Amino acid sequence: MRLADIPRSLSRGLLRLLLAPLRPSARAFWREALTRPHGSFIEALHGYIYLRWPLFYIGMGTGRHPLARWLAGPLARLGGLLGVWGRHNEFGPEFAQSYHGKVMPPGTVPRLIAVERPVATTVPETVLPFRMARDIILDNADSLALLDCPCRLTREDHCTPVDVCILAGGPVVDFVLEHHPDKARRVTPGEAIRVVEAENRRGHVSHAFFKEAVLGRYYAICNCCTCCCGAMQAHREGTPMLVSSGYVACVDTDACTGCGQCARICPFDAVRIVDRATQEALPPNGGSGNAPLPQRHFDARRATGRDAKPAAGHGAGSRIRHAARPAVIPAIDTTACMGCGVCELRCPGKALSLELAPGKPAPLVLPGEAAPVSLHHPDLAGQNPPGTGCGQCASRNAPGGSHAPG
Repeated sequence: MRLADIPRSLSRGLLRLLLAPLRPSARAFWREALTRPHGSFIEALHGYIYLRWPLFYIGMGTGRHPLARWLAGPLARLGGLLGVWGRHNEFGPEFAQSYHGKVMPPGTVPRLIAVERPVATTVPETVLPFRMARDIILDNADSLALLDCPCRLTREDHCTPVDVCILAGGPVVDFVLEHHPDKARRVTPGEAIRVVEAENRRGHVSHAFFKEAVLGRYYAICNCCTCCCGAMQAHREGTPMLVSSGYVACVDTDACTGCGQCARICPFDAVRIVDRATQEALPPNGGSGNAPLPQRHFDARRATGRDAKPAAGHGAGSRIRHAARPAVIPAIDTTACMGCGVCELRCPGKALSLELAPGKPAPLVLPGEAAPVSLHHPDLAGQNPPGTGCGQCASRNAPGGSHAPG
């Protein structure tokens, strides 16, 4: 052995000694975290705590943990001193640089689940506008697990079902299955896709999550609601950790029935109902979009009385011009719209669709794929059951999902 190799051999030996008491998946995580480019002990420790005690971590971050009132502040300051979320002692824009989610509309998530080939790529900043945590590394494309959602479990009165968080990639999946066997199980790509579809039908948003502390890569698909999701809560409160899908909702006013459901269910409050003739917004719905709109806007009085005809460019059974146009229509706030597709799936008249939004970050696609110019899902839109309610996602839950005491 050369003299120059002795320190390296000693450090490897010390690392093996320190990791020996840990479980195999934890040892594998630590080894990969410490040897990856730009890896550090602090980030590895951060990731280990996040994966080992997710309920504590999420509960502290959201303020829902019983000890949050005493520990959240000191832990935030400690994280700031250690550089976990920049040089700040609170969550904010710098925190989002290392922990963020990309909105994935219905129909796009299977591209990240049923991969069928190894993937190793870095997502460009035109898709994820952050300095770090942009890698997608799937050496075992079928390595998937379903985890009980920590965001839901940290609420006393949470939405159901809870087994809706999809984890991807060998190191993370193996770690969670070994350390949380009562809350996680291995699933096939087909099972994972069915979970996503069911959550989308309930009006819940899918995000592909990336985290610097979790090996700087994509590791999970969150399928959650506005009332439980910690990331959506943080985003509303000023931590810009969610990124547009790259699409924006567009309205076919000829197909619109004026029911107002899109305004009630939009998770990002990006839809407002306006008078068709004057384009004036109706009285505010209390900020959440869930308050019922006045019945006078949806009665039999219509602006015109044309016979029903297929909309231009669409066949029978697709988008239909209604015999009488409603007095109100939805208006999309394109700045607030994240292109999640919830409104499209729940629109009874199929009057909403997603189109590319050139001014927003581009859609997430894997190497060799092209982003569709538009997304249409009439097969899912026709299957939406009537909404039943819970808190902020009052009109979004469907059979198989409910809001029940935790």
